[in-house]
Amino acid sequence: MDDTPIHDIAATLASPVNDAHTPQELVNACLKKSKALLTFVENNAALALAVLEYPQLDISPFARHLFTLTAFAKLNHFNDHFLQHIVAAHVAAYYWQQSGQSKSEKKAFVRFLFDNHLTLWRHILSLQKVLFNSQALKHIASVKLNSLQRFALLASVFTYAIEKHTAQTLISYLTPLLPTNDRHMLNVPLLIMDTPLPGSRVYYKAHPAVVVDLQKAHVLISVPSLPEEKEAMWVAKEEVLRPRHVHVDFSQFIALHRACELERTVRGGGPFFAGAYAIQKPPLALLTIIDTLQKADIDINALCEQVERTPAFSHFLMSTASQDNRLRLPVTHLKQAILTYGLERVGDMLIQFALMERLTQHTYPLLSISKQFTHLSCAIASQLVALSDTKLTPQSASLLTTFVCAPLFTLPGLKVASQLPVSDSHYFQIHRTFKVKAQVPWHTVAGELAANWHQGATWRALIHNAGKRHHDVPNSLKKEHAIIQLAFGLAREALFPLPHPDEDSENTKSALLRTLSLSQADITLLLNRLSDYLFCPFPLTELN
Repeated sequence: MDDTPIHDIAATLASPVNDAHTPQELVNACLKKSKALLTFVENNAALALAVLEYPQLDISPFARHLFTLTAFAKLNHFNDHFLQHIVAAHVAAYYWQQSGQSKSEKKAFVRFLFDNHLTLWRHILSLQKVLFNSQALKHIASVKLNSLQRFALLASVFTYAIEKHTAQTLISYLTPLLPTNDRHMLNVPLLIMDTPLPGSRVYYKAHPAVVVDLQKAHVLISVPSLPEEKEAMWVAKEEVLRPRHVHVDFSQFIALHRACELERTVRGGGPFFAGAYAIQKPPLALLTIIDTLQKADIDINALCEQVERTPAFSHFLMSTASQDNRLRLPVTHLKQAILTYGLERVGDMLIQFALMERLTQHTYPLLSISKQFTHLSCAIASQLVALSDTKLTPQSASLLTTFVCAPLFTLPGLKVASQLPVSDSHYFQIHRTFKVKAQVPWHTVAGELAANWHQGATWRALIHNAGKRHHDVPNSLKKEHAIIQLAFGLAREALFPLPHPDEDSENTKSALLRTLSLSQADITLLLNRLSDYLFCPFPLTELN
């Protein structure tokens, strides 16, 4: 076997797991292999993609399978922690297929997975007989599969069936067979099929060239026959032509990849595998806008210029203002949108928008229901402010509720769960609503995030008190505390109702309503107005 980084990591993946004597040790060993692969792909995207370009590359089919699976998952924006467990589950399934261990040992391992809520591992293990061969093609359309299992089999199909069929043939065959909800999975194979991957022979200005690296919209090519240009240069994808799907010898590609190390290091442009934006700090453009909004004398025109530098911000404000004005007239100017809400509210809206974009940037099983719970909680908080006398605005209440809901998107344990671990009581106690094992309390996670996003001391104190019973909260924060607790609890009550009311929760709810001078009839009307948030046409959990 050649001595290249790809062959090294492939050998690591295919090597047997010999030192795992207990289920816990096996899980840890599989996670370690998975982490090694994901680290390699993160640091060597071009080499990882080259595996897909070279069907006859001298690596084990299983290693090729994991490279394909990881590439597909990365392009589908899977959360890294979630993806690590998916890959590790494949390693475990391969281990059981190859090891010849007894049924009792496998049952003990499955029981361990059940006891530790590693449901997705069990789903992958159930595919063991068809996951590592071309039989996946016959079973991928089965109605018995969930989305995660179908995704795993899709990677299998494009690993083992690709030896006998072209990518075009496989996509044509699968398109009418896959359920409508899962047909989007074919977008990634189509993208890869249409992209000149590293190692591909292409033409640039009628000169033969080789793709050495790539980004989302650009490719690094080596063009030895073009004297007036650099031998290696970045060009737009549409500037290269690939009339035939051919590639250079793998050793030649590796040599070019090493020779172009300096050219591969560039700033700007989007990576082919989208990177993760930091959740623990706001984007720099938003910080500039916040600083401007905190000035005593604000120049509206200067503020508009700052917002326009981030098209997502300006589009969000104009589209929202178009929906919120009484006559529903389209807002075409950013200044008009800002004046519609006022400077204070615009700041809260932009922070909430950017925060939700960061929290939801990657896919995992509970993303859909977490978003629905957060949106419903925020809508309830805004409505409660309209019914109460409080220092909160609807926008600030919605923003604070988003911070309180943020642990749904950040706690590692929720990245691999198949359903939200809702408790059977404590509806209106935020830190006890979900049964999550974490070293840091729920409200502390939310409070630290709020501090990192430059929230004021009063709002941080309010989030800190979210972990207290209502009667223990200072009088100066009682109304605001009641709004946040009610918003969280009512969303929990609406989406996950208990068959029998919990007396403690009912008493807490009554106390919160008394603080705001509201009745149960007011809450009933409020929830009726928010009925759109309670409707979901598809299952609330995805890829489970």
